[in-house]
Amino acid sequence: MRNQLLISIVILLFYSCQHDSIDKIDRFSLVSRNNPVVNQMDSLGSLSVGNGNFAVTVDVTGLQTFPEEYKNGVPLGTQAQWGWHSFPNAEDYKIEETFKAYNFRGKVELYAVQFKEKGRKQDAANYFRANPHRLHLGYIGLDLSKKDGSKVMSTDTSGRLRLKNDL
Repeated sequence: MRNQLLISIVILLFYSCQHDSIDKIDRFSLVSRNNPVVNQMDSLGSLSVGNGNFAVTVDVTGLQTFPEEYKNGVPLGTQAQWGWHSFPNAEDYKIEETFKAYNFRGKVELYAVQFKEKGRKQDAANYFRANPHRLHLGYIGLDLSKKDGSKVMSTDTSGRLRLKNDL
């Protein structure tokens, strides 16, 4: 009886693991249904694409053709892991000047904080909050004009990024 149960379970597992007809994934349809489509400019709706080392934020053209349209929203930009900048530390601030002691369960821990009180501690905290910082590397855009020579405006454009084909 016990052997028959064990054999039945093994046979059941064997047949349940077989897949004679595996449906293939239609990758084109899967990716295409997530294609970004932009019908009008939205300063809060720019598209950012990156890989952790390089990132670019683009407008409807897929580049940064209309950066002035985004200055009051999410700005268009290009940044890279290697593009950093620091302002000179003319006041010789030390990171220790930004620390504040907190007691956690009987153990004192130091944390860098923003100070509300005016003075050197607040200035040091503001300096270290802003330095170093990633540097905007520049715009990559188009100079578009119509057949009559007039400049293309952002309201004249729309775009669709085809992820499978365009990337």
